[in-house]
Amino acid sequence: MTIRLPFAAFMLGTSLSLAAAAATPEQDLASAKPVIEKANADWVPALQAGDVHRAAEPFADDAMFILGNGRTVAGRAAIEDFLKERLTPGSKITGGTIQQDGIQVIRDGLIYEWGHGGTTKVDAKGESHTSAGLYLTVWQRNPSGQWQIIRNLNF
Repeated sequence: MTIRLPFAAFMLGTSLSLAAAAATPEQDLASAKPVIEKANADWVPALQAGDVHRAAEPFADDAMFILGNGRTVAGRAAIEDFLKERLTPGSKITGGTIQQDGIQVIRDGLIYEWGHGGTTKVDAKGESHTSAGLYLTVWQRNPSGQWQIIRNLNF
């Protein structure tokens, strides 16, 4: 079997460019950390402002938000709707936090982040409710190079 030289050169160039496109774990962390930190820092303020679109912005279009009771919310639009449900009329998120406990590159373009967090909400009757727990978030670099949440699990 004879392989023509232009084809062989093309295949070699393609394989080298694909190998060069793969990021090291350090490069993945360096590019993802600012995105993750911004998303975490903006989560509670977005909810306090009632801006569910901003809160859901880090999620991929096909992301899944899995709650501690097993309920799964699939897709960014559905996640926005779920967040709207949490912000019932007359209620207000008054505080909260997200504390990252760890972050690890799993493979090229995939990062696990875990930690704990919670929010405090005052309902229409003026009663305060706090919910808190652990979380595991899976971040993925999409084909255009942007980091997005593809899975978010709350425990």
